[in-house]
Amino acid sequence: MGFTTNLFSGFTLTSTALYLSLLYHQRARTHQAALLHQQTILLNSLSDPEVASELATIADANYSGGLREGIKPYRVEKAPWTERWKDRWNSEVEGAVRYAQGIRLRTVREGVEGRAREWSEGDRRL
Repeated sequence: MGFTTNLFSGFTLTSTALYLSLLYHQRARTHQAALLHQQTILLNSLSDPEVASELATIADANYSGGLREGIKPYRVEKAPWTERWKDRWNSEVEGAVRYAQGIRLRTVREGVEGRAREWSEGDRRL
């Protein structure tokens, strides 16, 4: 009787420990997924005003009395001047790169050769 009792109690203890550890890890992953989802929504709300208004609606639903005092409603602020200048600079560089990529070297070479030919023929006439 002692052998079977010890066998079943060992099986019960082992399976309980395994079940609880798997349950803990599953709930931890679920919690992490929820946190990542919230952070994704929050980061998307910084660039998308529609998501920001959706967040305000969710906040109103969570706080039955509307937004709590001290919590300011979300508003989109204008980027600082340094960011605007960097954006302008990046667009200028992007335009220059697109222009440089659009140039065909054969066309440029033929144009330079044609101008040189015209220039040299003009010197002979003088």
